[in-house]
Amino acid sequence: MNSAGRLRHAKRRMTRLLVNDIPTRMVNFSYDYYSMVNQGQLRLGLPVSKDLIKTREDAQVIAAGKLALTLYHIFFRATGSRIPRLEIKLTLLEELNKGTIKLTENVIILTRDQLQHLAKNCFRISDEFFGSIYDDARRRRILRESLQKMRMPAYFESEIEEREQNGRGDYEIVFYRDYTSEGKEIRFRRLVSMEEVTAGDDRPSVILVPGFANNSNCFNINNQFSIAKDMADMGYWTYLFDPRGMGVNEGKFDPFYTVDTLIDHDLATVVRFIHHRSKLKPQVLLGHSMGGMVSTFMTLLWNVRKKLDRLVKPGSDEYNAMEKMLPPYEEAVENLNMVRAVICLGSPKFFDRTSHVVYPFALWLNHLAKIGGFKEVPIRDFLWFITQPLGIRHLGRAILRADAGGVNFLVNMENHRGDPSFTFDYVDQAVENVPVGLGFQFLKAIFNGEGFKRMDMTRFNYSENLMHFPEHIPVFNFYGSVDPLAPPSNTRYSEYFPHRIKKTYYVASHRDVKKVEITPEPCQAVDIIVEGANHLDLLYGKVAREIVYPIVRKSVHRSWGGWSYAGLNAGAKEPPVRAVS
Repeated sequence: MNSAGRLRHAKRRMTRLLVNDIPTRMVNFSYDYYSMVNQGQLRLGLPVSKDLIKTREDAQVIAAGKLALTLYHIFFRATGSRIPRLEIKLTLLEELNKGTIKLTENVIILTRDQLQHLAKNCFRISDEFFGSIYDDARRRRILRESLQKMRMPAYFESEIEEREQNGRGDYEIVFYRDYTSEGKEIRFRRLVSMEEVTAGDDRPSVILVPGFANNSNCFNINNQFSIAKDMADMGYWTYLFDPRGMGVNEGKFDPFYTVDTLIDHDLATVVRFIHHRSKLKPQVLLGHSMGGMVSTFMTLLWNVRKKLDRLVKPGSDEYNAMEKMLPPYEEAVENLNMVRAVICLGSPKFFDRTSHVVYPFALWLNHLAKIGGFKEVPIRDFLWFITQPLGIRHLGRAILRADAGGVNFLVNMENHRGDPSFTFDYVDQAVENVPVGLGFQFLKAIFNGEGFKRMDMTRFNYSENLMHFPEHIPVFNFYGSVDPLAPPSNTRYSEYFPHRIKKTYYVASHRDVKKVEITPEPCQAVDIIVEGANHLDLLYGKVAREIVYPIVRKSVHRSWGGWSYAGLNAGAKEPPVRAVS
């Protein structure tokens, strides 16, 4: 490095010291000091404020009242005897507090066993009446089983984009719905090129999973920034997943859901739906940021359930807690056959609160949530405030584009020279507020720096149990060299993966893409570190187009290998079936 280069490097280091390192230490110190004398929500063990807890209690009372009225009529029709509605309501509230029944959104949906427990154990109704009680409950759609079997058609809407309109190609966007095991409705989309796919073909199926505070529009901002359309153009069956309350699930906001909820219910439901609807075609899971975490950790938990008897002593308290948290054994084994590969773009396995000023500032939400009674983390509202109002619009947009001392934690503007308005399109199309429960799970991970843990009683550490990831499913992790949210230091967790083949590639330009060797071997874990890429640069801009997308396509192609319906049916010794994707 010549003298001019050394001078530039020293200047950059000094700038980073002033705008990041020193403020980071100061904010961390102020947070720790304030936390010594004031308990935050993390210390209290509550994901939300007392006001929000009160709101949840109100929702329980309303839901119990509604179900009590329905059960009152069901029991009376079956037995001819009247059980006071207030008695039924109080019993339901007691069962809610015990955890034997649960609130789903703003209603209580029962299982058959829960209904039988209420009838027999709580209200002393003879078993001879249960058949008619069960039939009436199914008809009134208060049972999860009936809700899932009698749901509205899965295909409920479609849109067409034609080349004459978008200047790119002809696409069909189909909207689907399904229900989680909790009875919660989940909607998602499928985007395909009308010229590339036909029902029943053997082409890859890919589910795109968005990151923290993002909806699935992050994969399809516009024609220029759309990995979804790029995959559709390759002939892939491309599915766009939205967490509850976001994107196509807007209006179904749940302030208490966490990453665990997405793992246990939302994404798992969508994966199973697509697998069954496409006649057992597996899927490649591709997630950005948190989306990659959810995809990886969900697949991990399924394999943990498969091997649980060998990992934990059966009958122990730990075993019982894990068994309650995990899906049934048969379901977990079936689920593992649904995943062909996992691809993660900028997905962290741990957080270092001393590395970037964004982390200690985020930790202050611990106290602000207690003071302000937040239902959500207002990320979209904040970004809108600094980028849209006329008075501060130019200043706010300049801040988002700036990168003094490498402090920008979203983009490296060198990758977006041709489109300076990109970040504002991204905020407008893809960014959302997030529920406090989700935010607090990340705050816990930031605070302790010990990896990512579950919020339930098991406190299962996803990051430190990656050795139990299924070795027959390949995993590809992309990291940006200048990404402070998922820095290359995350590759230290790659040693946990059980795969026989482990490789790390440093890719500085499009010329290096050819050096990245992806084999058809399923037992491989590959890390790709992309030079000059920040957190969003793995999805958008020059680096994404020239480096990330080609390697992603190669990863999908090699992982898919020779999968076909003919091979599937030959292996199952069943007559061929035609897929309805």
